[in-house]
Amino acid sequence: MDSDTAPELHTIWSEAKAHIKKGDYDKAIQIYKYVLIRYSDDNIAVEYANAYLGNIYLTLRQLKLAENHIKKAINCKPDKPDYHYLLGFTYSIQSQWDKAIAEFEIAIHKEPNNSEYLRGLGWAVYHTGDKAKGLAYLHRAIELAPTNVNILTDLAAAYLSDLQFHKARKYAKKAIQIDPASNIAREVLDEINRFQRYYKRFGEL
Repeated sequence: MDSDTAPELHTIWSEAKAHIKKGDYDKAIQIYKYVLIRYSDDNIAVEYANAYLGNIYLTLRQLKLAENHIKKAINCKPDKPDYHYLLGFTYSIQSQWDKAIAEFEIAIHKEPNNSEYLRGLGWAVYHTGDKAKGLAYLHRAIELAPTNVNILTDLAAAYLSDLQFHKARKYAKKAIQIDPASNIAREVLDEINRFQRYYKRFGEL
């Protein structure tokens, strides 16, 4: 990025981020696509524009587009762990667990104590059937970030799927205590209560 284009790009990034903050993703997408054309010979600009586009499309759950742009960002900067985490998350949403694990492991190799990367890896490993190993990663993540509602909710959901209602409820309640406005944590707690009622009823038959 040379000194002649830096001021214009700074303005462009700021404008795009303002649109994202307002939830106007279409305008942000247009700006980043403009960057890819206007600054196609600027590797840093191309990297960032693809990364931002990948993140937006991931938010919008347009997963093929997300994967495409995140991979292009990785091609520009292969050793950046954030990009591998985003790609792993994209694969997780599609239940492509082996691909997700591979990307999360690359990210964790760069940042071994990143709780969010460990959370992603734990969730993916758990869903491959290796529950003990998946839970171990999730517990390591929560040790690093004890108030992280997403990790707590994942732990609650994991223990619920294993019918360990007491542990599931403990983590769900802690998540709600930390963030009473968390709809996901409340949904998990409701699911725990509902599932336990059905399970008890079934056990009485």
